[in-house]
Amino acid sequence: MQKSKPKEAAQLSNHAFTLMVERAKNGDNEALLMVLEEMEPEINNLASFLKLPKEEGIQEITTRFIEKIRG
Repeated sequence: MQKSKPKEAAQLSNHAFTLMVERAKNGDNEALLMVLEEMEPEINNLASFLKLPKEEGIQEITTRFIEKIRG
């Protein structure tokens, strides 16, 4: 069984996150994946409020999030 990292260690600092978002906006796919990974708990939580199956909600939110970053 894998030990989970403390929440503080697992999350990027606000400054690092902002830089990662900027890199993602400029077409850096690796940065985009890191941003999505960081946002995964929030996306999963928000998906529960949609009137869609959870996986479809996650997909919808993720797609729109990417569109906002890349748009």
